[in-house]
Amino acid sequence: MADVFQSERFFREAWPQFSRAFESPSDAASEVEWITGLAALAAGARVLDAPCGFGRHSIELARRGFEVTGVDFSETELERARAAAREAGVTLTLACQDIRDMEFAGEFDLAVNLFSSIGYFSDDEDRLVLDRFWRALKAGGLFVLDTRNRDQIVRSLPPEERKRVNGWTLRIENAFDPATSRWRARWSRIAGPGAARPGPPRGGPDEKRAAGEQLIGESEIRLYSAHELSAMLRPERWSRVELYGGLDGTPFSLDAPRIVLVARK
Repeated sequence: MADVFQSERFFREAWPQFSRAFESPSDAASEVEWITGLAALAAGARVLDAPCGFGRHSIELARRGFEVTGVDFSETELERARAAAREAGVTLTLACQDIRDMEFAGEFDLAVNLFSSIGYFSDDEDRLVLDRFWRALKAGGLFVLDTRNRDQIVRSLPPEERKRVNGWTLRIENAFDPATSRWRARWSRIAGPGAARPGPPRGGPDEKRAAGEQLIGESEIRLYSAHELSAMLRPERWSRVELYGGLDGTPFSLDAPRIVLVARK
């Protein structure tokens, strides 16, 4: 079993409270359409979605007739995926597992790691995760990795963000360390009218929370530049590696908010 990582408690306890506010089913449908167009999968092809969260991409893949396996370490999110699959009338194979522990070997025609799901472990463990995906694919299989672009976020990350979530406001306090390329965020719940309006600048991270504000959790992710991720992928063992700036085929640039690596085994 893989060791505990810095943000594990956040993703077990905090993230399920608001994950669906960040992940749109309509976005998933268009992203899957682009991915499957690149993959050129045959009917009944096998697909690995890891981590799958509450199943938005897995369900869209299953709707297109593919045999989908979703892996996630959060039983809360997997239960939501099961319920959503039943409602959509599709079948998913779901496994509660840390992606560092995956032991698939030559089983899938397509494997995806989406929505900034790399960077939560050590650099060595992130390389191990990429190795797991390579091993999981059949010869000729396609791997798609989608994450935040370090070179864009270092210039554009706001100190604070706010988002309405089911009648309350989520406040995110951001800090980026250029020496380590690690992005740390503190996530708080604010209740009451007018909470969505940003207030004046606040003090240090240990300041007292405002009235009606509750700290939900803290997360930390290592952001990678395109050349770092490409090197970690070990491009010499893939037949082709392509780089995009989004899950719609946008060309990659320093200003692209996303890095999308598409690698053919």
